[in-house]
Amino acid sequence: MKKIAATIIKEWQLMRRDISGLLLLLVMPAALIIVMALIQDAPFKDYQELKFDLLLVDNDNGSVAKQIVAGLKQSKNFRVIDSIEDNPLSDDHLKKLLNTGKYKIGVIIPKGTTAEIVNSANIVVNDIAKKTGLSANLPSREMRDKINIQLYFDPVSKPTFRNAISTALDKYITYSCSNILMQRLATLNKDSNQVSDTADMDKLKDIMQGIGVKEEPLSNEKQYTLHMNSVQHNVPAWAIFGMFFIVIPIAGHIIKEREDGSALRIGLIPNAHRYVTMGKIIFYTLICALQFWLMLAIGIWAMPLFGLPSLFAGVHAWVLLPVSLCIGFAATSFGFFIGTMFKTVNQALPFGSVSVVILSALGGIWVPVEILPPSMQVMASISPLHWSLDAVNQVILRNGNITSVIAPMLTLLATGGILWAAGILTNKSRQ
Repeated sequence: MKKIAATIIKEWQLMRRDISGLLLLLVMPAALIIVMALIQDAPFKDYQELKFDLLLVDNDNGSVAKQIVAGLKQSKNFRVIDSIEDNPLSDDHLKKLLNTGKYKIGVIIPKGTTAEIVNSANIVVNDIAKKTGLSANLPSREMRDKINIQLYFDPVSKPTFRNAISTALDKYITYSCSNILMQRLATLNKDSNQVSDTADMDKLKDIMQGIGVKEEPLSNEKQYTLHMNSVQHNVPAWAIFGMFFIVIPIAGHIIKEREDGSALRIGLIPNAHRYVTMGKIIFYTLICALQFWLMLAIGIWAMPLFGLPSLFAGVHAWVLLPVSLCIGFAATSFGFFIGTMFKTVNQALPFGSVSVVILSALGGIWVPVEILPPSMQVMASISPLHWSLDAVNQVILRNGNITSVIAPMLTLLATGGILWAAGILTNKSRQ
């Protein structure tokens, strides 16, 4: 018992001397709990409780289309945007905005929507009037092909998000169609209290299905529809998450070099430290890029072995090469910064691993950024994983080229440069 008690006392004395490490044990879990509670609260909410910007193009301008638009504008789910800088949206402009990722949802009401719904309602009313012996001869024609309200999404949008929004939109369209039908049926109710039989109701359902909501692809390219699946979203996201865990070996090596005196000996050689540091950054950046491409290879060739679709790397897959190097540079610089900031491995490694988890949650790796609280969406822009995921999604999901990833790549390079410079300055001040 004395040995056990002595060991406990000794460990307490060691921990008491390491105040920074003790604070990390308390502060980092507290930060993780707060951030994850805020982020994970979003998936437990119904998508229909959230409010989204909705781009709208009304090519019909009929009474039914106006009812649909009015219903969407009064909805608590959508902020309807039908013009940008006082210029009405066009079909091509709407698709272009969605493909940039600035907006998530777009709706196009095709020409002839009102005419088709009114014609369907007139057919039903004329048929009921004929069976009941009432006089009703509303103008009608034969049914045409089904007209769909065209629904478009940002390619990055998750399937659950698409389904929830489609259901919400379908509710407003059904309500508008029902209003037209009830207006027509009201003329019969004035003359008769007869109720239509089951056959009439079945026919009513069939005819009113002449209009609906249909999701359309933003791109006419065949790859868009063939490769929109969970693999496209999950493999790149978790590959990026894994890349940033390079922080653990980098920080550990830097601290060990200081502890065994290697860093001091290198520092005594004129100008050697900067070249050694650069060598570390280049080496680990290449390791990160190799790790990323290995994860993509698993998505392409290993996923089908588990019954999942194969990963499609996009039309311009070569763009992922410079993107992966920029991500690797940001991740490596972050690890270098952590290694120079902390004095012991016990301090650096817990901070590094937990901070990667927090930054990944903020950056949209776990849940989509658009469903986070507004304050968390603003904070997402500080996460290098957010810009990493944005760059990869531009290539894999939006079929973007090199120009579409310049902004996130420059942001990653700037982030890596700042962290690298901060680490160098910290080293100099310590020496």
